[in-house]
Amino acid sequence: MSPPPFAHVALPLPLDQLFTYKIPETLLGKLCPGMRVIVPFQRQIQTGYIVSLETETDFDKTRSIQALLDEKPVIQPDMMNVCEWIAQYYCCSLGEALHGTIPSGIAVRTSKKFTLLTNNITAGRFTDSQRALIATLHTHKGTLTDTQLKKHVDSPTLKKDLLSLVKRNLLSEETIVLEERITVQHETWLSLPDSPPLSKAKIVTLQRRAPKQAALYLDLLRNSGELLAQTLYMQHGASSGTAKTMEEKGLLERTKKEIYRSPVINLLPGDAEKFDLNPEQQSAFDTIADTLQREEYATFLLQGITGSGKTEVYLHVIELTLALDKTAIMLVPEISLTPQTVGRLMARFDKKIAVLHSGLSQGERFDEWRRVQRGEVQIVVGARSAIFAPLKNLGLIVVDEEHDTSYKQSDTPRYHARDVAIVRAQQNQAVCILGSATPSIESYQNTERGKSTRLQLNERATSGELPEVEIIDMREESKEQAGEVVLSRVLETAITQRLAQNEQVILLLNRRGHSPFVLCPQCGWSAECLHCNVTLTYHAKGNHMACHYCNAQHPVPLVCGECHFNPLIYLGTGTQKIEDYLQTAYPEARIARMDRDTTQGKDSHAKILHQFANRQIDILVGTQMIAKGHDYPSVTLVGVINADTGLTLPDFRAAETGFQ
Repeated sequence: MSPPPFAHVALPLPLDQLFTYKIPETLLGKLCPGMRVIVPFQRQIQTGYIVSLETETDFDKTRSIQALLDEKPVIQPDMMNVCEWIAQYYCCSLGEALHGTIPSGIAVRTSKKFTLLTNNITAGRFTDSQRALIATLHTHKGTLTDTQLKKHVDSPTLKKDLLSLVKRNLLSEETIVLEERITVQHETWLSLPDSPPLSKAKIVTLQRRAPKQAALYLDLLRNSGELLAQTLYMQHGASSGTAKTMEEKGLLERTKKEIYRSPVINLLPGDAEKFDLNPEQQSAFDTIADTLQREEYATFLLQGITGSGKTEVYLHVIELTLALDKTAIMLVPEISLTPQTVGRLMARFDKKIAVLHSGLSQGERFDEWRRVQRGEVQIVVGARSAIFAPLKNLGLIVVDEEHDTSYKQSDTPRYHARDVAIVRAQQNQAVCILGSATPSIESYQNTERGKSTRLQLNERATSGELPEVEIIDMREESKEQAGEVVLSRVLETAITQRLAQNEQVILLLNRRGHSPFVLCPQCGWSAECLHCNVTLTYHAKGNHMACHYCNAQHPVPLVCGECHFNPLIYLGTGTQKIEDYLQTAYPEARIARMDRDTTQGKDSHAKILHQFANRQIDILVGTQMIAKGHDYPSVTLVGVINADTGLTLPDFRAAETGFQ
């Protein structure tokens, strides 16, 4: 039976339909659902995803697939089903849903190439910008891409001019596929050939004529195996040219091996320690284990107070999952939690673990994703995008802090990782655990309706008691203290006591920057973003105004924008102001700030938390990223500044979020 000659392809465009393409003879029998292909679409080239193969079509004319990008499917059948659900539930196209499951680094990029048709250019009417465009192409041998033209031609009408010249047949337009931004990394290894080794006389001659070659040869001879080329080059002052010459002489062999770019994970003391479960934990574990061993789908809501040992239950269930020869995914809400979670899993289990989140470089994400796809990994840990990890034989999905809003994707496809986790568990007959001390209303209601099972942990896993909570009315503080009050006297006293006892403090303020408002005291004018119509926040570090919605930056206004009054006043408190105040009030303390501004660099989350875990920081100030799931025994005081701010937000979930 001949292979199907047509393919239904989903494109990552907001078009709710599949497109039929003809399979060229060179690709017949090589395609299957889940593979990526290069296809023409209108005047462009697109990366498409094969959804199905068809033996016939209703269309008289079909365009052909241009190229196949994968040797094996990148989308597995269960993930195809999940993406079909995502497309239907979140109102996006199947192509957009499929495109969101793979790392951005392997997406194919296209560009337009314009070539000057010199034989067609005759005397005619040209605008100044068109003349400049033609001259630029002529200077660069007649051919440039659209990206190159934007660099060389500074004209607001460039796009219009290109279209006009193409219509007049003065330029030819061609869509080209660019090379992948992320490539596989290799390293060179050196080894001796299978032939007999050199005689002593020949080695002496080699030492006299080419001492570096002799040094490499003798090192390989002594170690009788493969050695990393770069290490040998550094030891003997040699280079790749030295090894190439020796290979041509038949003295050694060079082999390239693929290597992975793996993120650095710092293990903390005590991560490997395994704790016995208390009766409540054991009861929850037994219930989950029974379903897991029967290989049936079920969703459990593990509701436990802070410190009740939910993580230890997760680890015991993951241990059982691996013993059943199945794989597991563990989702955490913040990138900052990933190193701590991965550290625990790596210390506890002698298994290969992959990390997937947006804080990794594109190369690291690409390599981690390939490790998972190749079946070299049994556990995947990460933020919301890790739910799409191509694990095979999936048995368990854990969603820690399931109520957290960061599980919701703001770009297309606008999925919620918690809901996708439930659907993916259904597809794989796996167990899904949703963990939280303050569950979302949806998850709680699902347990009431019998869609999932609620397991409760009402006692702390250790003998410790729940912390005392004291609410301070800052209106009273403002009456009794002159000037702007940043911290209450009660909190300042408690901080002083903790520092004297060599203990650590966390201060949470869910507002970054220095001052949220810059106000004119005379007319009431405030600095606002021109695009979003919200007030701009003053950032002392960098001395600029920033919009926290569109990230636009503006210079700090010196006078009122309406009445030109000077000086303006800076109102409100952000994490930068708290940090500055603490450095003045506690000059001996080691203070660090953790918010979006200080964690933009690679591994910056992990570096700050590693320093805090090693007690190199006394007071950690930050936004919500420091409030989720962290476990530091030396922290004995937590201050929540302006705790009621979130209740005033124009959000129907404001009260629920404030409680959580």
